[in-house]
Amino acid sequence: MPPNSSAVPNIAPVSRSQLLEDFRNSTSRFQHIPLSELRDHIVEFARDQHGSRFIQQKLETATVTEKNVVFAEILPQAGKLMTDVFGNYVIQKFFEFGTDEQKELLSQCLHGHVVEFAMQMYGCRVIQKALESVPLEAKIRIIGELRPCVMRCVKDQNGNHVIQKCIECVPPPELDFIIFAFRNQVRTIPFCVL
Repeated sequence: MPPNSSAVPNIAPVSRSQLLEDFRNSTSRFQHIPLSELRDHIVEFARDQHGSRFIQQKLETATVTEKNVVFAEILPQAGKLMTDVFGNYVIQKFFEFGTDEQKELLSQCLHGHVVEFAMQMYGCRVIQKALESVPLEAKIRIIGELRPCVMRCVKDQNGNHVIQKCIECVPPPELDFIIFAFRNQVRTIPFCVL
């Protein structure tokens, strides 16, 4: 490296829309605008620290129409947002404040990815929020994917939280698979006190 060059590698500048740049430069000016004014920029805002926080706050009091506008844009990108550092919070807010239909559609997006997301830092939070928020039928679908991987999840720092949330939110008769997974494993688990 030449003596006067920076030790920091060349990193491409973050490309933001003008709307997001304006928002980041003057969030107070945007506080009273409805979510519908972010049309075509929802996913970009969801992936931005400040934009995500704005959407989360607005979703708590949004009308069904506003929720529908936001949801229409996030649903096609839901899988990516579920594991995104900021996007996961928007997905969690939909599990908390979305309509029943929106919660169901998001829980369907988890299909085939539950174990992967359970062991991912941000995805595990989405799975936990889903388990707190969806009807029993959807919970059973979610935990069904965990059945063959209980011990793998238990030994994972993120997956462990998901298994604990299953125990907390799912009726005991549906959790036999967790008990069976622990059979003959108790003495091999370092944190077990039995």
